[in-house]
This record gives sequence, C-alpha cells and structure tokens, in this order.
Amino acid sequence: MTKTRMIGWSAMAICGLGYASCAAIAVLAKLEILDTTPALLLGAIAALIGEGGLWVAAGCLGLTIFKKRQALFDRVFRRRKLSATGA
Repeated sequence: MTKTRMIGWSAMAICGLGYASCAAIAVLAKLEILDTTPALLLGAIAALIGEGGLWVAAGCLGLTIFKKRQALFDRVFRRRKLSATGA
C-alpha cells in the first residue's frame, strides 16, 4: 500500500470517529446528560474533525484513483512519457 493510500484510509478512520463522536454528543444532549452549550461546542469540534478527515481522505484516495486511471490510459493508448526537456 502506498503512502498516499495509507494517509487516505487513516483520514477516513478519523472522519468516522469525528462524525460518530458528534452523533454521540447529540444523543447525550438529547437525553439531557449534557447541557446545551457544552454539547454544541463539543459537537462542533467533533464535526470539524470529521469534516477535515473527509476532505483529506477524498483528496488522497481520489489522487490514487486518478493515478491508476492515468496509468491505464497510458498503457491502452501506448502513450510515451515526455522527457524533462519536452523533446
């Protein structure tokens, strides 16, 4: 597994943890175990962590899919890589 994919899947796990903790905080607030203000603050922080993980995961995993697709097109259409000078 490449470093990019490892970062992507780790970020996806952080995304799941962030959103799950946001949902748990919402349930605790609904059951009146947490007051409204701390629940909103903690829930917003957890949701931001989940959202950040989602964006990082989408970027990393999307990049790996793009690279695989580009390599497939290069093989199918027999494209050659250009040299560094462009010649």
